Amino acid sequence: MKRMITIILLVAGLSLALYADVYIKTVTKVDPINAMGQSIPARESVSEQWISDDFYFVETGAGFAYLFDSRQNLIYLIAHRTKSYLELRPPVEYASLLPAELAPMAQALEQMTISVQPTGETKTINKINCQGYRLDMTMMMYPVEITVWASEELPVNLKKFLEKVWPEFMKLELQASGRAAAEISKVRGLWIAQESRAQVMGTEVRSRSEVVEISKKTPPSNIYALPQGYRKKDRLEMEDIQGF
Repeated sequence: MKRMITIILLVAGLSLALYADVYIKTVTKVDPINAMGQSIPARESVSEQWISDDFYFVETGAGFAYLFDSRQNLIYLIAHRTKSYLELRPPVEYASLLPAELAPMAQALEQMTISVQPTGETKTINKINCQGYRLDMTMMMYPVEITVWASEELPVNLKKFLEKVWPEFMKLELQASGRAAAEISKVRGLWIAQESRAQVMGTEVRSRSEVVEISKKTPPSNIYALPQGYRKKDRLEMEDIQGF
């Protein structure tokens, strides 16, 4: 009887492992900002990612979520503020998603420049061996410096995801289009940590992100489905932009 119970437990554990997806948790911290007579306190947000063979879902913690359906080659950009979503087919040009009243901003984003250079430095972050990169960006005439620690030596196999899905997600996250978007692909592997410093209207804005967990878990039910009651639209709305 004891042996039978042991076998049942082993089979049950194996079944759970087979149906487990990859879970990634990232913590982002933004320093306080004092500009134009206004004071914005320090902020902290948590991003959660779920990766299966056919789907990728990320809750950014900033009012947006992304759902990638690799079977249909579709990306759903989900805007929680307006309870709506966009259906996109990669490759996606972020500037084309902006509302018509932000045409000047769209033109500025199309002129964004990004330069990526490996630093040759290595670092171990949460037991993951990482390679260093420096990104120099010019976004709407403002300079942004980003130090990235990325890795292909992960505790889980994400080769397919890193080749097909991750580049499209990073393009949307950095609001990159055209030649600038192609430059991002020089960073090899998953971004494990990053630190950014931007100069905006004479004010320095600093933020830091770090992956604090990569594991295999059973995903919540309906995590790879669009939220009920959300409406489909063709472009972002002004209220959505506040989340980027």
